[in-house]
Amino acid sequence: MNDQHHHHHSNPRPLREGLKTMFKQSRYYPGQPRAEITQRVVSKHIMSIVPFLAAIFLLSIAGVVGVYYLGIYQASISDVTTLAIINVGGFLFMLLLIFLFFSTLWIWRRNKLVITNEHIVDIDQTGLFNRRVSALRLEEIQDISAKILGPSQTIFQYGTLTIQTAGERKNFMMDYIYDPFELEHYILETRKKYYEADEENPL
Repeated sequence: MNDQHHHHHSNPRPLREGLKTMFKQSRYYPGQPRAEITQRVVSKHIMSIVPFLAAIFLLSIAGVVGVYYLGIYQASISDVTTLAIINVGGFLFMLLLIFLFFSTLWIWRRNKLVITNEHIVDIDQTGLFNRRVSALRLEEIQDISAKILGPSQTIFQYGTLTIQTAGERKNFMMDYIYDPFELEHYILETRKKYYEADEENPL
């Protein structure tokens, strides 16, 4: 009976990452076993999407200016087809900008680092439908280094975290991490607790 109960707990959690996770961040990584406890979820710094948001903002200003000048010239355009093309084009342009804005937010929210009591999981969303999930066991961590470089990173307090791994695996590199020095300390503490728990419960 006990075995069955234990087996039920090791089932992976169902992946619920719909639109609502744009606003409410999911605390789990895909395929996370129920017995594994999430300690912390780290999102990318907002600066990772500021250039995209700035571009969308500038395009929308250009759109508004364009609509204003078209409004002035519209009176002199008597061809109905031309008017219709201008109006539909303007509408589609604004729709595209709204779509780009929400896509950028969606991709930003789904890029995250999930730290559990056993793993560090880096979730890279590189497009609307492309995602890479890399998991690293806490005992595979050999060394961690954090760095903040340049004026922008210093002012907005974000940088890069590099985790050196044991064995053949390539290093984990995570950029746009808010206060990477604090996170470096946190991961080292989590690893220490992991080893302490392991010593308490030898197999």
